[in-house]
Amino acid sequence: MFEKKFLTERLFIREYKKTDVDSFLRVIRQPEIYATTYGIPKNYSKFRAEWWLKTIKENMKSNMAYEFAVFLRNTGRYIGNVGLINISFEHNRADISYYIEKDYMNNGYATEAAREMLKYGFEKYGFNKIQGVCMSCNPASRKVMEKIGMKYEGTLRQDLLKDGIYYDIDRLSILKSEYYSM
Repeated sequence: MFEKKFLTERLFIREYKKTDVDSFLRVIRQPEIYATTYGIPKNYSKFRAEWWLKTIKENMKSNMAYEFAVFLRNTGRYIGNVGLINISFEHNRADISYYIEKDYMNNGYATEAAREMLKYGFEKYGFNKIQGVCMSCNPASRKVMEKIGMKYEGTLRQDLLKDGIYYDIDRLSILKSEYYSM
């Protein structure tokens, strides 16, 4: 089977492999990742990580989601994840998803990886819309979406219950016509 790979100026993005589990756990267990993400559970176990890597492969085979490992090109270090999830071919859309290791945040890596996912979604699959969500208290994630051309659609009030606290969620999106006019 052909492995999906992407090269950007500073990143190497590829499908996950079983051997990525320890690198994945090193990043996903960081409190900063948990605190600023919508859907990552607390206290990620190795068993759960192995299950998740298998699930990613299954999701890719069934065209439900495409999630990729993000590495620095110059060192080969795993620093995060990027993907298109919640794919609906019926509605011709997908959600973008990403996170970057805490020590590499605020360096434009998430923007670079997310930009590559827009290209992948619009040019390979012809989606009409790619949308994203972030916790309203995570302005860095919203800024990534804005940098790649997404427009604010609205705030879902108290849409996420996490650790006993309700959080607002911001929704942004970009249409195919907007992507091709950038």
